[in-house]
Amino acid sequence: MVVSKRLRKGSVSVSPSAIAAIVGNAATECYGVLGLASRNPFRDGLNELLRSENYIKGVSVKKTKNDIEINIYIIEAYGLKITEIVSEVQKKIRYVLKKTLDLNFRSINIYVQSTKVI
Repeated sequence: MVVSKRLRKGSVSVSPSAIAAIVGNAATECYGVLGLASRNPFRDGLNELLRSENYIKGVSVKKTKNDIEINIYIIEAYGLKITEIVSEVQKKIRYVLKKTLDLNFRSINIYVQSTKVI
């Protein structure tokens, strides 16, 4: 599945792995996020931190008719408010994707897979 956008002078196609890289980098820059986790922790290893080349395992991109839905799985630092971290991650991802790709997003869902002590 490729996300395409029509422009006056042509069209642009973006792969899900490119969107996953943008989303993963934006999420890991947020305070309290230690890294991304796998969508399938039992298959890929229990709650291991993903490296930047494997961000596609921690980000799910679904395309609907006009919008895009993003699911991201994170590991957060212990002792911080989960709601504050999730809210900041959503804001940051929405800002970076709007600025970078200028696409419409229906939802950005954050799933906290685990918390770890720093």
